[in-house]
Amino acid sequence: MRPRGSRLACSLRTQDGCHGAYDAYPGEQPGSVARVDPVRWDKAPQKPVLEGAFTVIGDLGMTGQVILVNQYQWKALTDAKLETFFYGAILWGKSPFKVIEDAQIMLKRGK
Repeated sequence: MRPRGSRLACSLRTQDGCHGAYDAYPGEQPGSVARVDPVRWDKAPQKPVLEGAFTVIGDLGMTGQVILVNQYQWKALTDAKLETFFYGAILWGKSPFKVIEDAQIMLKRGK
């Protein structure tokens, strides 16, 4: 099984209008992520992430699908530390929203 593309282009927007961009790269094993680049911000964010957009980049450019997450979904992913699994799900054609749902359930059980 091959990943859907060569990298995952990721962008974040914060409540104070900062924009960040970074890439995630598929690993050798199905579902794995080799590395995630650090976020490059246009200015230092002072407030939490408002939304994120993620799209797979292949040999011929964008694949045409953009995954959007809102601030509550992103907060659940980061609080549960499941961002890497989220990136892997997108890169390998799995369900990224299942990872978000799992993160939300994990946090709800932890409270």
